[in-house]
Amino acid sequence: MTTQQPGAEQCPPSVCHSSDLLLGFVNTAPWGGNPETMNGAEDLSAWLARAGLLDAEADVTGADTAAARELRDAFIMIFRAHSGCADGQDALPAAERYIQRIAQRYPLVSQLSAEGCRLVPAQDGVLGGFGALFAAAADLAARGGWARLKMCKDPSCHRGFFDKTRNSSGLYCSTACSTRMAARAYRSRSKKSA
Repeated sequence: MTTQQPGAEQCPPSVCHSSDLLLGFVNTAPWGGNPETMNGAEDLSAWLARAGLLDAEADVTGADTAAARELRDAFIMIFRAHSGCADGQDALPAAERYIQRIAQRYPLVSQLSAEGCRLVPAQDGVLGGFGALFAAAADLAARGGWARLKMCKDPSCHRGFFDKTRNSSGLYCSTACSTRMAARAYRSRSKKSA
């Protein structure tokens, strides 16, 4: 959960649902001292079930877990690029190529209703779960929220977050991370001037 930043706006519920799904996925990574939470098929199955993307009894394999980690790593590099991180910018072309190539494995279909149109996975099971991540990304892109998915620039954190600042300039997932980085920068400047 991220802390509301001063001057930040609330996101519409549909945007929040899509961003929460993608952020929940990328935040399974072992960044900033957090443990890896997608170690095997059981972990992936549990995450997909908690996210409402898979029945708890569905078959999940080790290959599915490897595919999930690769997809997660590509999303992370894109979100790091959104934050202006140098490694994200360097890895962005490869991450984009990977995402574009594997998107064909998880086709989406339009679901029309009186309320509008939304993209949903064309498959069920694990493939449908991964498709739901692509549907969430497409939803955010259509609503102008895709570039607001970022990774915290605090090296002791690196959690994914939705940038709610008015001008999309947020670099940290919380006030605590922002304060910690400002204190580090101050100490660094003090050492150089001493």
